[in-house]
Amino acid sequence: MAFCPVCKAEWQAETSACPICGKDMPKVADDDTWTMIGEIEDTLSADFARETLATYDIPAVIVSRSGYFGQIGLTLTAFYSGKQALFEVRVPTGCVDEATELLEMTLGDKWHRKE
Repeated sequence: MAFCPVCKAEWQAETSACPICGKDMPKVADDDTWTMIGEIEDTLSADFARETLATYDIPAVIVSRSGYFGQIGLTLTAFYSGKQALFEVRVPTGCVDEATELLEMTLGDKWHRKE
């Protein structure tokens, strides 16, 4: 299964680019599933996390829970709470330990590991 990091579409068939938006799909083995490993506080840190993981060849999808869409970079406060926007980090299950360690080292207080 493929998961587009931009438009969030899931595709059953093997594809190298999203049929909707044209973005390159992360390479993930068929037996891998995506796991949410934690949350990040702001847009800049979320972008930095994605780039850091990509540097280590770890596919990652950053999902907003408050209105951050694609590469636009909007920093919106969630309408259902007064807290700053939160972003979920998802990686293939086989990469959880390495990705978590990298984000703990690079993001510090901006990173909240899923317990």
